[in-house]
Amino acid sequence: MSDARDDEALGWAGDDDPTLAPEGAPAGAAAPRARAPRRGETAPAAARRTVLDEAEDAEDRAAERELEEAERASAQLSSAALIGLGVLGGVYLLYTIGWIVFFSRYELAIDVTFGVFSDLIARTLAIAAAPLWFVATLLITQRRRRYRFLWLVIGVLVLIPWPFLIGGTA
Repeated sequence: MSDARDDEALGWAGDDDPTLAPEGAPAGAAAPRARAPRRGETAPAAARRTVLDEAEDAEDRAAERELEEAERASAQLSSAALIGLGVLGGVYLLYTIGWIVFFSRYELAIDVTFGVFSDLIARTLAIAAAPLWFVATLLITQRRRRYRFLWLVIGVLVLIPWPFLIGGTA
């Protein structure tokens, strides 16, 4: 048995257009169409709709809606937005390098005490803060792009490596 969708695969849109009739056929002759069953007649097996067919159609429509929503959500960024993200990403990279340079200027104590351990954790978090802020902002603001640059600028202001810029020592 053939399905209605299988029959559609064998034809082109506009097959019933009278201007596309084969040569030698009358101008009004179009491709023959299956007639709808009359009252009291049963439909041919290919034209019968089952619950499974309706479920498949509903699933196809849902998948198409989901695809359209995903396409709208992943609309491409403008050139200015890409340049802005690149510049802000570069600033965050420089901040990370600044924290690494600042912390590499002096050595850690050899003995392992709570103070030394907590200082090591603080250094690690200070170095990782800038890239984590950048990535987290990009991930959290995927759906609300108008807030993305606001949060990135806030991070630029908050995460400045002041000790490196001032020239102090830890």
